[in-house]
Amino acid sequence: MFIIFGTRGREVNEHSGQFNCPNCCSQQNTTTDEKKQKYTQIKVAKYFTLFFIPIFSYETLGRYIKCNECNSDYNENVLEYVPPTFEEQVASYVEQELKSGTPISMVINKLKTQGLDQDQSQRAVDHVVSGNIVTCHHCNMDFLTGIEKCSLCEGHIKS
Repeated sequence: MFIIFGTRGREVNEHSGQFNCPNCCSQQNTTTDEKKQKYTQIKVAKYFTLFFIPIFSYETLGRYIKCNECNSDYNENVLEYVPPTFEEQVASYVEQELKSGTPISMVINKLKTQGLDQDQSQRAVDHVVSGNIVTCHHCNMDFLTGIEKCSLCEGHIKS
């Protein structure tokens, strides 16, 4: 009589729930509560097998999180991820635009075309600029301090 035994790796679904998937959150433009996706926590383990049938787990190799929406795999720490708020997203966008050399008035107009009103746009820009403004002496456009060349008239900006 032959007894066939051995080992093999196996993935087992341990838990499921909802989390903020970084991939899905970056593709959505919604509030934090609407960004939650379903996930499955998967345990990877070595199993003792008897006649090729897994009998028991004897070594856990690791765990990971799989987003059920986009099928991305993540480290378990992703369950602690909190996506940026709308205000943080706007501030990041404003900072990126201003540092790339876009004039302050154009950034405000871009924000208004994206749905913010004049007051919200102005506050978002003021929060990032906080008084650090330089003016192009050729075309009188205001820029964030640190910009050396006007993106409109190509003139050099002196601080």
